[in-house]
Amino acid sequence: MKMKKSEVKPFKEALLLLRARLRGDVHTLANAALSSSTVNVSAVPSHIADLGSDTFELDNTLQLITNEGETLEQIEGALERIESGDYGICVECSGKIPKMRLQVIPYTPYCVKCAAQIQEEER
Repeated sequence: MKMKKSEVKPFKEALLLLRARLRGDVHTLANAALSSSTVNVSAVPSHIADLGSDTFELDNTLQLITNEGETLEQIEGALERIESGDYGICVECSGKIPKMRLQVIPYTPYCVKCAAQIQEEER
């Protein structure tokens, strides 16, 4: 059963806010990663431990960018499902996704049962 437009509106607003925030975060992280990876001879660490720390920080930043990029893709998918009228319906089993789950993870395409199965298969 499809959700009414009035029921979907708060989820759409939350998704749009989350998307805007994540886009800003990704942009900020990307700029930080690029500026830290720019070679400046005077900024090259003089100790190998400093170089290791810089590399570790860059790796963490790149992982955050990847994770937030994946979340942005999921948000875009949720917004598409809103437009098509399929929001709140599990893409795996076509069952209803509980509103409480959507309040916690508004971009989820799966009901709890299917999400658990997918997680188990990924292990």
